[in-house]
Amino acid sequence: MALPTLGKVMTEHSIDKLIYSKTLEQWNTHPGIDIAAEEGTQVKAAMEGTVSEVRNNDPKLGIVAVIDHGGGVKTLYGNLASDNLVKEGDDVKKGQVIGAVGKTALYEIEDPPHLHFEVTKDGAKLDPQLYLPKLN
Repeated sequence: MALPTLGKVMTEHSIDKLIYSKTLEQWNTHPGIDIAAEEGTQVKAAMEGTVSEVRNNDPKLGIVAVIDHGGGVKTLYGNLASDNLVKEGDDVKKGQVIGAVGKTALYEIEDPPHLHFEVTKDGAKLDPQLYLPKLN
């Protein structure tokens, strides 16, 4: 996989332990990673695939794009600035710009601007850092 955006991981993937959310003022699991980046920073497809979903008002993650890479693998890009760069059914190449970092994720609104990035395989949430080049 290619890096979806450049920045430092500010919130780790955590399914087995709880992480405190400043926004929600409670402890939760975190199924992806949050990569800190300035608003407007380009977000790119981690791998080639087809856009399977675009949500412009996800109650947790704001504007979201999901790419299906085949073989049960999907990547999710949340907290995007806009939903007008890709649409459902679009084929995308690895490294293609699919959006920009925003501040639309209501569940993470107290955090600095960042990309919320998830990797799933057959519905199981995996740690994206196991598949990405070293971020930090």
